[in-house]
Amino acid sequence: MKPSTRTITLLPAVQDEPPCVVISLDRVRSRRLLRAARRTQLLPPVVNSWGTLHAYGQLLTRRPRPLAVLDVPDEGCAQELAQRVCILGRLAPLTVLAPEGTCPATLLEAGATNVLDRGMPIEELAARLTADQRWAARNEPHTSRLREPEPLPQQASQRVLLSLILADPRPWCCHELTLLLGSAEQPLTRAALRARMPRLDPHLARLGLALHRTGGWGRFTYTVTPSTDPGPASRRAA
Repeated sequence: MKPSTRTITLLPAVQDEPPCVVISLDRVRSRRLLRAARRTQLLPPVVNSWGTLHAYGQLLTRRPRPLAVLDVPDEGCAQELAQRVCILGRLAPLTVLAPEGTCPATLLEAGATNVLDRGMPIEELAARLTADQRWAARNEPHTSRLREPEPLPQQASQRVLLSLILADPRPWCCHELTLLLGSAEQPLTRAALRARMPRLDPHLARLGLALHRTGGWGRFTYTVTPSTDPGPASRRAA
């Protein structure tokens, strides 16, 4: 059975905001660069730490879709960087601001649309990010967005997680989700993820969908598929 490919908005879209969302692997060490970049009126006033649900919600729901900017202040922040790039690139077009000496090939192969040296002159950096934003706007898919009626999950974490798994019909590996939902220093535990996912079942059921968990030996994937049985018992994840 093929996964559902419907695009569903479950968070209120925000309009007329800066066309990028900045996420940092070390927010404190990102401040100096980003303060300078904001003088160009390019970047938004908020720098989000990795794992900030509000930032993910913006990437998933704002239209036109914003550019994701991942700032990597130094090599010490680059733990599992290629994996993080791969995951974040599933949410939005992604430009990585990398420390000098970073090989861009690995990050481009992982899904980044561009890799920029964060040490370049701020005017050049601003120009390159503007070009990336124009590229992202031109390549914005023109898909219809189905708005589902209330009730929606009351908790923001559930709303974001529901939008997240519906944004891409491909399976989500537990490692991807724990890395994305944790902090830059510590992934979410798998036990916490297993506790969160079944809470989405009633909301998926209202959309005619079901969540299935497959795998074993400590590694498993979640896939959203059309529900084959309207009964409540069939709406629980495996």
